[in-house]
Amino acid sequence: MPEKQKIEYKQLEVGYAFSPASYRLEPSRIALYLKAVEETSTLYRDSGLVPPMAVAANAITALSQDISLPEGAVHVSQELEFCDVARVNDTITCYSRVSRKQVRGQIHLMTVDFHMENQQKKIILTGKTSFILPPDGEGRSK
Repeated sequence: MPEKQKIEYKQLEVGYAFSPASYRLEPSRIALYLKAVEETSTLYRDSGLVPPMAVAANAITALSQDISLPEGAVHVSQELEFCDVARVNDTITCYSRVSRKQVRGQIHLMTVDFHMENQQKKIILTGKTSFILPPDGEGRSK
């Protein structure tokens, strides 16, 4: 399968909507997350619930597959609101759009809003993530 073409952040304008990204919360994916964060509670292992931060991590992963940020980009903030629970084997779709792009002197700022829905179109998570980007001509794309 060919690698997905990423869009350069300089090409993005406020209102730009990324293609929706969908994936299934497979048991193996959740087990890897629980291992990575060293979660020892049986809550998530026995209930079929997915840790909210695992869903959030997947939102950022989905965004990173669409956008090419230059070397020197800094992820400066993230706001999350968990609206419902996610369960193992849910199919999640992430919708993202550029909500802010601003230049203040040498500082370039960009914010991306996103929300994630399950297969019943219930919103599981909403949020935004912000970056400081190097001035034009500095840094190399990743």
